[in-house]
Amino acid sequence: MVSNKNAMCEMSLYFFNLEQPKLSTMRTFVTFYFSLLLFSVSAQVCTIDYSQTQVGIYPDTLPTGYVGQPYSTDVTFFMPLDTMGYDFTNFHILSVSLPVGLNWQCNNNTSNCDYNPQVSQYGCVNISGTPLLAGVYSVYVTVLADLTVVQGYPFQFQIYMEVLPSNATSSNDGFTMTGGSGCSPITVDFSNNNPGLLAYSWDFGNGNISTLENPAPQVYNAPGDYIVHYEAYSNLDTIQVNTLTGVTVTSMSGYGEGFPSYEDPDVWVKVTENVSIIFTSSIFGNATLPVSVPMNIVMNPLNTYAIQLYEADDSYGDLVYGADDFMGNHTVMMSGCTGCAVSGGDSGSGGTINYTVLNQTIYPSPSVISTDTVHVFDYPPAPIIAYDSLNHTLSTPNLGFGYQWYFNGSPIIAASNPDYIVTMSGDYYVVAINQTGCVSFSDTLRAVYCSPNVQPTISSNATGLVAGGVPSGYSMQWLLDGNALTGETANTTSVLSSGAYAIEIADTFGCVYTSAALNVGLGFSELSTAVWSISPVPADDHLIVRADAQMKVQKVNLLDLSGRVIRTWDWQNGEQMMLNTSDIPAGCFVIQLQGGKSAWSRKLMIE
Repeated sequence: MVSNKNAMCEMSLYFFNLEQPKLSTMRTFVTFYFSLLLFSVSAQVCTIDYSQTQVGIYPDTLPTGYVGQPYSTDVTFFMPLDTMGYDFTNFHILSVSLPVGLNWQCNNNTSNCDYNPQVSQYGCVNISGTPLLAGVYSVYVTVLADLTVVQGYPFQFQIYMEVLPSNATSSNDGFTMTGGSGCSPITVDFSNNNPGLLAYSWDFGNGNISTLENPAPQVYNAPGDYIVHYEAYSNLDTIQVNTLTGVTVTSMSGYGEGFPSYEDPDVWVKVTENVSIIFTSSIFGNATLPVSVPMNIVMNPLNTYAIQLYEADDSYGDLVYGADDFMGNHTVMMSGCTGCAVSGGDSGSGGTINYTVLNQTIYPSPSVISTDTVHVFDYPPAPIIAYDSLNHTLSTPNLGFGYQWYFNGSPIIAASNPDYIVTMSGDYYVVAINQTGCVSFSDTLRAVYCSPNVQPTISSNATGLVAGGVPSGYSMQWLLDGNALTGETANTTSVLSSGAYAIEIADTFGCVYTSAALNVGLGFSELSTAVWSISPVPADDHLIVRADAQMKVQKVNLLDLSGRVIRTWDWQNGEQMMLNTSDIPAGCFVIQLQGGKSAWSRKLMIE
């Protein structure tokens, strides 16, 4: 505390505003929790790290999160006691803007996340939940700080958190996928589980293929299931197979001189490999051409194959195998042939044949074959929100999804229904979450709520009138007989004429509140200088107030320097009253006596 306490009480709020940069050393702290299945918030337990003794947050960088993966960590904070000699009496976490899917919970949630560093400088939070969207996020934390000279002063701090795409893996004998499921679009990484083989074949199901051992990541833009097919080869030998599948005899000539003679030929076909006979057909006696002879002979391309054609009349009555029975032969070509002549037969003999060779290339078989499926999910339709200003209710049609409402970018704890009752003015939006964890955002809507709890008051002192009950950040305008006093926009005003004085205050959202009028007449100066006193000064655990009976005092109010009433006592009969101030924190205050339409005030220091 500063040595000259009375001088400290005279310091203006403007002086305090100049001190704000020194408060920037305060670090911020947030916790997050979000349940994808139940879409509800649950308290978490955190552990304080008492080894930290310097003002700050520990750790000062939030660990990286991954989409779709549970996230949890504890954060310890060590709060400052004072600034410029003024004690901090409370820190209140008002809001935290977070990545979707996360929420925050302080360790003293039952006390509305209020922390009094004069009691303990330590606190902690638990960060938990399931991040749903990848990105680098600026997390804004709004804190209301109370000092002995001012209450509810807002500060905003910024920290960062990175959420990476899903690192969930799926593995099989062939390959491993990382990030194989998610909301469109997704990028999937592939790792080869069989390095060092001779060849690979990848079909990613998205229209892309690859022969690389380790292919590039693949992008899947549209929702759906994509089958990934993988093959790995340890042998690349290719085999060529040539199969003689059949011979058709289309003509024969120069046969039949032997006895007995038949008009139609007796067809007989043989096949040789390097001169050795490897196939002999049945005899097609007295056949009408063409005659087809089926066979299935796998040929070695290094050997020579020939087709031999006979007229087998010895088997059909001739006593001797005649000199005109061998029609000739034909050397087989691996491409097959149509209308090819046989040659080299008995004198005057001949014929033509067709034959077919089936050419097959047998490729190597993969040593590993594996498949897996990439799942790409769609988003729910963007929710549409509306505000019923009469009932102060935000709502969106219930389409069967999970919902999470946000206020000024911060998730509202337990606000997971299609509607939400507004209790503070600000910017609201809702997030719809489907069963696959994909999210859609509504437009942001500004909802205005004029609180009935804001009630400005005015009181008098030796120099004029003082406004009380004015929240931080509100504008002020003094009124005389309902008319605005030009230039009178501070929390005090001088009384220059008789009339009904009032204070009109307004927030940034347009809510306007007006105090009850205080009628000031010619006797104002006498009333404001009425005989009354307080002792001891400074006060400690008690304060004695003495007042002239003619003042007709009814109440005694204790106000902070912003005009907020923090304690009220009913005046007892007599001209003096002892007030118990033992539970009032040390600081500067205003003591105010009220009687009828009159009020008397003076500054008070409590140690």
